[in-house]
Amino acid sequence: MTSEPIASPGRSLVILGFATVLSQSVLIREAMASLGGSELAWGVVLFTWLAGMAAGSALGIRLGSPRLGTAIPVLCLALAAGGVVLLRAAPALAGGAGGEAIGTLEAAWLWLASVLPTSAAGGLGFTLLAARTSGPEGGATAYALEAGGGFLGGLVFTFLLVPHGTVATLTVGLGAIVAGSLHRRQWWLVLLIVAATAVSIGPADSRLAHWTWRWASRPGTLAAWAETRQQRLELGAGEPRALYSNGRLLASFPNPWVTAPRGHLLMLLHRNPRRVLMIGGLADGTVVTVLGHPLDRLDLVEDDPELPALLLSWYGADLRRAMEDPRLHLHAEDPIRAVRRGGPWDLILLLDGDPTSLRQNRTRTLEFFRTCRVRLASGGLLVVQIGAPDTYLAGVAGRLVGIEAATLEGAFGNVTGLPGDRVLLVSGRDGSPPITAALLARRWAALGLTDPAFDPRLLPVLLDPGRRRDLQRFLEHATGLPNTTARPRAVLPAVALREGRGRPAVVRAVMVLIGRTAAPLLILPALLLLSMLIRTAAGRVPRVETAAVVGASSMTWWLLLATIWQGIMGSVYAEVGALSAAFMGGLAVAAMGSRRWAHAERRLPLLLGAGALLSLLISSPLPSSLPRLAIPLLLVAGGAITGAAFPGLSHLIGGSDPRRGGGGGFAADEAGAALAALVAGLLAIPWAGLPATALTVAALDTAAAVLLSIAQRRPGRGLIEDGVKKTSR
Repeated sequence: MTSEPIASPGRSLVILGFATVLSQSVLIREAMASLGGSELAWGVVLFTWLAGMAAGSALGIRLGSPRLGTAIPVLCLALAAGGVVLLRAAPALAGGAGGEAIGTLEAAWLWLASVLPTSAAGGLGFTLLAARTSGPEGGATAYALEAGGGFLGGLVFTFLLVPHGTVATLTVGLGAIVAGSLHRRQWWLVLLIVAATAVSIGPADSRLAHWTWRWASRPGTLAAWAETRQQRLELGAGEPRALYSNGRLLASFPNPWVTAPRGHLLMLLHRNPRRVLMIGGLADGTVVTVLGHPLDRLDLVEDDPELPALLLSWYGADLRRAMEDPRLHLHAEDPIRAVRRGGPWDLILLLDGDPTSLRQNRTRTLEFFRTCRVRLASGGLLVVQIGAPDTYLAGVAGRLVGIEAATLEGAFGNVTGLPGDRVLLVSGRDGSPPITAALLARRWAALGLTDPAFDPRLLPVLLDPGRRRDLQRFLEHATGLPNTTARPRAVLPAVALREGRGRPAVVRAVMVLIGRTAAPLLILPALLLLSMLIRTAAGRVPRVETAAVVGASSMTWWLLLATIWQGIMGSVYAEVGALSAAFMGGLAVAAMGSRRWAHAERRLPLLLGAGALLSLLISSPLPSSLPRLAIPLLLVAGGAITGAAFPGLSHLIGGSDPRRGGGGGFAADEAGAALAALVAGLLAIPWAGLPATALTVAALDTAAAVLLSIAQRRPGRGLIEDGVKKTSR
């Protein structure tokens, strides 16, 4: 290789990888916010992104000047900025009502328009820049360099840019890319770009925030906004103040006529709650009511570390007095770790919302409820709030209540339902607690409390005997299996309950899935293997199919491990870049190290076998029980298997032609990954569960390894064919 043709495209490939991962991370985060924080964005955006990368890569094999690739990184970030604007404008463009996050199905065209142009540009840029590399390992070199840039982009996004928001991420990223593309002697121009970047962030962020508020048709005016590592927050002006999280109304403050009756009811359920754990209840002010009781200690868990300080600044003195109470101990951390380290408590209140995402599901699982039971004191109670009224227990709402009741029954052996616009499920460590309006009224009188927002004569209304009887009868006859981390059965009905209001098609679709076997998900893997079998039987090497299997496996590993990470650590709203970086780092190192392998295509069956072993490991309980560092290491391993396979795939498809081999291999790999993102991200994980999804990938990799090995053993086979010149063995 000569230095000139490699140096320029080499640097451009690193910059391209940096730009594409930065763009992808921003678009996934914005899509999650548009969907109210739901990880459905993983499947939707990743499918669209990878399909666009595949299409762009395939297009670049025959069209486009190789030198055009150097301009693609800037184009990617510019198109990503346009995609962000489209996602923010989703309510207005899709006809959503004020305060309503746009559902997944009704705005499918929006996801395409927001994501596809950016990803297609990235795929085109890869093939064009790969064409500028030289040597038989040129395609693999391009793959490794692009992945190395992606590794850098993921780290920069997660650890430097996320706290500063989307506008800062795109602006700084664009400035860094332009500056990195300049010659070192143009330092004055680099300084000018840095200064212009710094000056433009504030005004652009303010403009976008106000546009977002107006496009969502929210009442009043925008008073403040912030992007934390967990969510996008917006605060409406006026009294009470409306707080929105990821496009959905999170709370109104102050709102004592709602929070006081519920808060007092919760505290009266236990005969003498001295030590209380509450997860949620800060944003809506329930904490103020709870602290009105004579407890000794209140442990309040908020898994967004930045939210308490923001609320103190936004809400003012009313919340500040509660937060300064010496009995209050704030834990800004993941609820799972807080419960494991604390206790014993007399009362645990789970007010943190329904399991509408895998993140929120982690505090509604059998494993978590069992941990809570261990941390309860003698006579202790666990109370779970569900966002469904007792007057609507048909369809997905009833399914959700039934699943959560079965989960509590599995952990405690008892469950009692309390009616209301939000059903309360109560379980006792030592059996079902006695709960009557008369008993709770006596407890209130004994406490000697007064509250202008609560009258004990409300208790018979809150505990209406007829509604309680109907609810308890429903719980006794409800059928449902427990909700676990590996089988998040509550997620689909919770998502349908939230997204399905006014959209009966969503509800019907979920009702069809719930309680039925996930066997239809095997159709796509079966078709892929059938195609490999037909080509092998015909004496041909299944080239494209092999690349698609590698891509599908790698994407499923990423989704599974990100899901496990979320179950252990909480949100991936900010960590998505770092998780991608771990995968891309392993990919880059392995691709660079294996690019000079002789007859790299012969090692593909072995690498597919390694992928099957990794899938089996992921399917076991081991990853969830290991230290959190194990998840990034497994992502590195998955990336390494994928990266080591690419030189063989490139040579299998294009021989020594880096444009055909690199572009064609990349396109087939991304196409397989796109299908996996759609199937695994949207359906397999919440429907079939983590173990079944991982085992399916293990079976797919094993079968593909056997078929490819058979095809390559035939004389004259194993490299490339169909009119492409074969290289000598």
